[in-house]
Amino acid sequence: MTLLDRKKLKEESNNSSNPNKNVCGLAVAKALGVGGVTKYLHTWGDLQRAIRHIWSFRSVASSINLDRNDTVGSIRNRVAKHFKTSGCIVYVVWVEGHVLLLGPKGETHIDTAPRDKDRRKVIKVYGVYPNIKNTTKLSRLREYLIKSKEQ
Repeated sequence: MTLLDRKKLKEESNNSSNPNKNVCGLAVAKALGVGGVTKYLHTWGDLQRAIRHIWSFRSVASSINLDRNDTVGSIRNRVAKHFKTSGCIVYVVWVEGHVLLLGPKGETHIDTAPRDKDRRKVIKVYGVYPNIKNTTKLSRLREYLIKSKEQ
């Protein structure tokens, strides 16, 4: 098991105002209402932990037939097709050194390093689902939705 060196991750962070959280992870987490849930947002595991505070967060790689050569641009139509039957609300995509959020039609919702033609290789694709079976998470989701309507 590899131990994380938080000090090194903070030094290499691309967020000068809060080096505990990288810009792209924080943007995705904020969009999902979980930006302040965890102290750190440097790694995929950090982002998973934050998102799972309110949402169900599962891999959809096999459902969209993710191939090791797939790019963000090449999965957009498969994401849109998956959305129609999945109950998923958005998709978090991990590419080398970056994460972004895709919407139900495969369109980019959050990307702090946007591209006109996105040829970045996809490492993982996870779907974000409402967790209606867990009453604690459901009440957190309700609180988030109420706050977002007030703003």
